[in-house]
Amino acid sequence: MAGRHSASCLPAPAPHTLQPQQVIVPFTAGICTRFEDTFVSKRATLHQIFCLIAGCSQTSPLNATALALRRCTMPSSPATPQLKLMDRQRRFELTDLFPKDPYGEPPKRHGIAELVNSGKAVELVEIEKSGHQGRRWLHFPNHQNERDTGTPANRRLLGWRKWLFEAFVPVGFPSSVSSDYAAYQTYDSLQAFFSTITSLLANRALLQGLGVGDANSSATYAMLLTVLKDATSRIATIIFAHRFGLVIEPEAKKYRFLADLFNDSAFFLELFSPYFGSFGKAAALCVGEALRAVCGVAAGASKAALSAHFAQQDNLSELNAKEASQETAIGLIGLLVGTIIVHLVENQTVVLVMMVVLVYMHLRMNLKGVRAVQLKTLNKQRASILFEWYQTMGYVLTPMKVAEMESILFWNGKITNALEEPVCRIDYARSFEDAMGTLETRGEVIVVDGFMHTRFVRPYCSPKKLADIKIIMWEGAEPQHVILAWFSAMQTAYVMEKSVPYGDARKEDFYRSKDDKGPERLIDQLHGGARDELLWEKMERYSWDLKAGSLEGGDSARISTTCSRVSVDH
Repeated sequence: MAGRHSASCLPAPAPHTLQPQQVIVPFTAGICTRFEDTFVSKRATLHQIFCLIAGCSQTSPLNATALALRRCTMPSSPATPQLKLMDRQRRFELTDLFPKDPYGEPPKRHGIAELVNSGKAVELVEIEKSGHQGRRWLHFPNHQNERDTGTPANRRLLGWRKWLFEAFVPVGFPSSVSSDYAAYQTYDSLQAFFSTITSLLANRALLQGLGVGDANSSATYAMLLTVLKDATSRIATIIFAHRFGLVIEPEAKKYRFLADLFNDSAFFLELFSPYFGSFGKAAALCVGEALRAVCGVAAGASKAALSAHFAQQDNLSELNAKEASQETAIGLIGLLVGTIIVHLVENQTVVLVMMVVLVYMHLRMNLKGVRAVQLKTLNKQRASILFEWYQTMGYVLTPMKVAEMESILFWNGKITNALEEPVCRIDYARSFEDAMGTLETRGEVIVVDGFMHTRFVRPYCSPKKLADIKIIMWEGAEPQHVILAWFSAMQTAYVMEKSVPYGDARKEDFYRSKDDKGPERLIDQLHGGARDELLWEKMERYSWDLKAGSLEGGDSARISTTCSRVSVDH
């Protein structure tokens, strides 16, 4: 029997033995079919034996799923069907998909149409993109379909579970998202619930601040105050997006938490606004609106970065849509509970206590949510934690371990030496002038060339005057070069102390031009730590994303190494 797709020849089975074989055929949906000669019931006992139909040895890269076919027949002889192989070395031709002899007897086909229209009962199993089995179907000879749901209890549960999953979680969950998605969404839903109740309590105070219920207030005053609030909000949005737009993605967890911190601060300003005077009330409401605008920018940008991390099967749009559905459902529940609380609680002291408790729970859930995220991209903090452990302990940490050690808000950026003393700060230079420093300190700078980067090292003097290493990447540097530059700078700081203020920058094998009166220019040597192959192999094995450019940041400078010499007359 000749297959219409490339396949591997299998050894002939022993006579009178059962030889089950499977084949994968590229298609838009994965279905596993099983034929029965006589269909009596779902549990009918049949005499069946498996044989290979046709197919290819691996799935096509052009299709997201695969079709697995099995047919139950009784062979007339124990001989194994012979498969016609395609020569993998020669060029693929379109005619390979069709019979070579169009005038001869056409080969026996075993496609889906033949199996479904054969007049026999067929069991179909859907295969998801991830390769896991999905829903099971029974196709009857009268072209009726019935979903195989197992026991009657499972059938009763199937309805609401199916609706719940399809409405609020991505298709193919949990295999279609990262492993930390469920934990983050659980805490995110809880924090949204507490935030909704808090907003209702604050909105009541906001209406009082706008003059609702005050006979001395006018509609004009409320309108002007609203216009002032909106103008402040728009200006704050533009300024914050311009200033922090490039740093939100590498620090997505930090700004996701800060967004809710800004929002809760706005709630408290609105809560106390009725107790201020006319000017104080307007100032409090405008500042609160500006904080809420900043919250919107920070939350939106950080959520986009986190969603890109969660999406595993090109389902970013669907994941965002389902997250919006989750927030809507939780918001409805929060509105119901919050309405009851607002109706029952009017004492200002009780309202203040409830606000404090709700805000604490809101921030607590948000902190737990962002801490549960195990980002695989390296920012400055995660890169420092990763290489510090490898440099001191010889271990390469996984994204989960680094997430447990990562600080959400209070990372000071100080790099320690072998004695665990803070000695240095490392950063990517925003310009060549930023790398060289001020005119007074340029004489102390040592310039070190590394692989596709240059480091500008200022000495370590005391715990109050730490060393400073600025990195400038060369034109054409890849994300791996950016990571290597950071590791190399950390290795320089690792051997810094008062007696060795430049760390390993002052090596014996460096050269210095006698005619050059500027800063020393060093040629970097191979590092045993930063360039250790074991380090990079384990980073790839532990699924660290070495191709993401989130470490350098968008405001850093790059220098072309094809510079010309310019004569300067003094």
